[in-house]
Amino acid sequence: MNSRLSGEALLDKNKFRRRIWLGALLVAGLSVVVTGLFWIIGRSAAPTEAPEAEMVLNAQVEMPFQVLIPAYLPKSFVREKTQVNTEALGPQGEPMVQIVYLTRRGESLTFNEWLPFEQEATETSAYCMCICAARMDCASGEVGMKIGSLRLTARVSAPDILTSEEARSVLDTLGPAVNRQIYTSLKEVPLSYSAPPAVEVPINADGVQEVTLVVTPNGYSPEHFAVKKDVPVNLTFRQVGQVGCGNELIFQWGEDKSATLYLATPGDSQTLEFTPAETSEFRFNCPHLVFRGVMTVID
Repeated sequence: MNSRLSGEALLDKNKFRRRIWLGALLVAGLSVVVTGLFWIIGRSAAPTEAPEAEMVLNAQVEMPFQVLIPAYLPKSFVREKTQVNTEALGPQGEPMVQIVYLTRRGESLTFNEWLPFEQEATETSAYCMCICAARMDCASGEVGMKIGSLRLTARVSAPDILTSEEARSVLDTLGPAVNRQIYTSLKEVPLSYSAPPAVEVPINADGVQEVTLVVTPNGYSPEHFAVKKDVPVNLTFRQVGQVGCGNELIFQWGEDKSATLYLATPGDSQTLEFTPAETSEFRFNCPHLVFRGVMTVID
């Protein structure tokens, strides 16, 4: 009888041990799976090198300029399917690089880059290629840019490929293809990614921050400025020279807080008064995203 009880006790003890080992193995397995998932997510979220960089750099060997590619493209684009063409020519027969980014649905974003035979001023500037029947009615999906001596156009095959925010970030992150880190989420790209250091706006004797924002053919001045939170701001907007669609400014200073200023003539000016209530970075731009700048609100 005692031996029978001892055998049953030993059997129960072995079952208990097996349960402990199975539980430990299950916990260890789950830990490995969770760690692997976090590793995969981390790798997918982290910036990586552009897969089209090698093709672009090979094409660049034949060109008298450095080819630019965007660091940011939405996830809908498959960068591995990028097409690079060097057979097309610029407006006056110049050597040109054409880079075509395709979405999973076959839609395209095409960059044309060339160096004009007749060199002009080397400042960075932008110009609107849109043909507009009205200020807010654009009939073309093409934007042109002057970056130093380089000329660049960007065209989409359909207007709904990019949102205005995405299009703005694509243009803002253009840069050399060498060691180019890429992003697929807007949250990963700082608004001031390509902006110069912020100019701090002083507070006058009346406790108001006064800033004059001037748009020229070369862009905004200042392109990046900083103001203090909870301190009134008086912003004066004016233009110098012919700026095309740059005579209209879309300005934001908070969530659901924005205004549009329009200069009817080159000598016109508009004033905006507001008080920023949150610390953040806010983009301002023209309707076609050709001219872009950043306001940083600090404590």
